[in-house]
Amino acid sequence: MERFSPPAASLKKRISPPIAWNLGLTSKEPKLIRVILLGHQGVGKTALAVRFATKRFIGEYDCTTERIYKVDSYLDASWELTDPPGFLPPPTELKLRWADAIILVYSVSDRVSFDETSRLRFLVSHARKTRKVPPVVILIANKSDLSYTPGERVVSTSEGRQRAEEIEAHSFHEISVRESVEQVMAVFTDVFKLLTELPGSSGYQANSFRVRASTDSTLNALRRPSPVPLKRRFSISVRGTMH
Repeated sequence: MERFSPPAASLKKRISPPIAWNLGLTSKEPKLIRVILLGHQGVGKTALAVRFATKRFIGEYDCTTERIYKVDSYLDASWELTDPPGFLPPPTELKLRWADAIILVYSVSDRVSFDETSRLRFLVSHARKTRKVPPVVILIANKSDLSYTPGERVVSTSEGRQRAEEIEAHSFHEISVRESVEQVMAVFTDVFKLLTELPGSSGYQANSFRVRASTDSTLNALRRPSPVPLKRRFSISVRGTMH
């Protein structure tokens, strides 16, 4: 029996490498998570954003300008944090419509800032109603390190938990941006997990929240350290009049 030998050109075609465009299908762009920080002046919103971006604590900032912080490569995501002035200019309401997460911040040493979170709940409620996919909402009690100074703390932890229920927050954190970078990173890890656990944020249930971070030693012992990437890049854009 005579065997057929295919032409050389045919052999070459058979052993040719895969088409290049097939390799491009495996690439994946990092998820962009947009976060907006809301709260009264002086509660530590900007310090929270800078701590997350650089791990450094800086205590004083100009509260009259809006800053946008962009952080790459944390938990396989890119982050954009909008930090508007404490007096909340009108454009802030528009930004609530595209935010994946809203972080409300108050100071345990400032009753006025705590009361402000009650007013901000109406902005949050409006943002939920105007969107098909509601944002994740987290309540932050900052400056917990002042609890150790007699007379400094004016808002209790139980009041914070109750307020979280009232505004239907997904979780409540009591932290010290000044003293603990781990607690700050836990906040943003929580945002990432909540966005993952609640597909389309449809799994949210009213009056259901978790205490994720606290200065309480028991909770600190149970919380695992947040993974920190080896390389992180961030940029800051400032809008407004600098003084």
